[in-house]
Amino acid sequence: MKRYIITKTAALLLAASMTLSLASCGSSDSSDKSDSSKSTTTTAAPAEESLPEESAADESQPEENKEITGETTNWGIYTFLLPEGWTLRGGDAFDDNDVNICSVKKSDFSYFQFKCEDEATQQRQYNYNKETYTLNQKDLPATTIAGIEWNGFEYGNEMSMGFELYGSTGGKFLRVSGVGFAFDSAEAKAVLGSLRVEGSSDDNGGSDPSGEMSYDEKTAVTFNGAAFTTGDNFEAIKDQLGNEAMPSDTVTPCTENGDAQDLQLYHYPGLDIQVNYEGTIISISISEEITPGTDAALACGLKLGDTAEKAKELLGEPDDENEFGLTYTRDNKSLTISTFGGVINLIGIWDYSLSF
Repeated sequence: MKRYIITKTAALLLAASMTLSLASCGSSDSSDKSDSSKSTTTTAAPAEESLPEESAADESQPEENKEITGETTNWGIYTFLLPEGWTLRGGDAFDDNDVNICSVKKSDFSYFQFKCEDEATQQRQYNYNKETYTLNQKDLPATTIAGIEWNGFEYGNEMSMGFELYGSTGGKFLRVSGVGFAFDSAEAKAVLGSLRVEGSSDDNGGSDPSGEMSYDEKTAVTFNGAAFTTGDNFEAIKDQLGNEAMPSDTVTPCTENGDAQDLQLYHYPGLDIQVNYEGTIISISISEEITPGTDAALACGLKLGDTAEKAKELLGEPDDENEFGLTYTRDNKSLTISTFGGVINLIGIWDYSLSF
């Protein structure tokens, strides 16, 4: 039976309890389971830090799940992850100031290029490329990444992979060329998962001429190329999250009538996700308390190790602030940022309107 939780919890309570295991009636059981047109910033990005080459964990990690680090960078209408050691190329050979075109380059032979075009040009160029890059070509299924639905194809072989995508957001028609990378590579997941396009949406889902990210967009969680928040379906993003850090737990919440359904708590490096019986994400915790890891972050760039002042710069003034941290409340959703020694050690998101 559904039980709707509408109680608001203070920052101190969440900071103490947001390992995301609800108070359980019994023990948890393991289951099997430069100007505005071309500016750059150096805010921390939702990216993963690579393990040393000699690490046994790195040797066993699948290529598509390897960790990527970098910085959140802006060019024209785009905000995205610039991986560590890569370069940004604004515009193209015809106009190096074009705010609608940029490339995120590992090398001259490995890069991602973003283009915003009118719809007719987008389709014409996409079709031309599909007729040109035919080696081992295969269509990709429609895939939604960071709120944009992409369609496209992949081509090449292990020596030289590539892909072409097209999609749209906020009335903008986008095309992405990935050269030297497979569509499911860690680099593609990280860069595409971090992509934000100016004017894509506002708080009500409409056009935002200012290009400012809405609060909901800023507070989405990014991890291993996936972007998600409470209310999303867990199965839709599970494959993008990669390997779990430890087996998931089944948690039975305590309620007055004992009528709550079991919850499932999933553990990833530095990230815990709690899912209700409908498969809906009801809470998310970014913390190293249970399993160490620093990849998870908010889409605005806020991450563990940042300061409370950085949080206020990115998210505005909180609804509550004390010595333990900050709390932001929007409708029934609470965002708690816990600090220790002046730095953030936990970011917790909870939606009280979702049922147990």
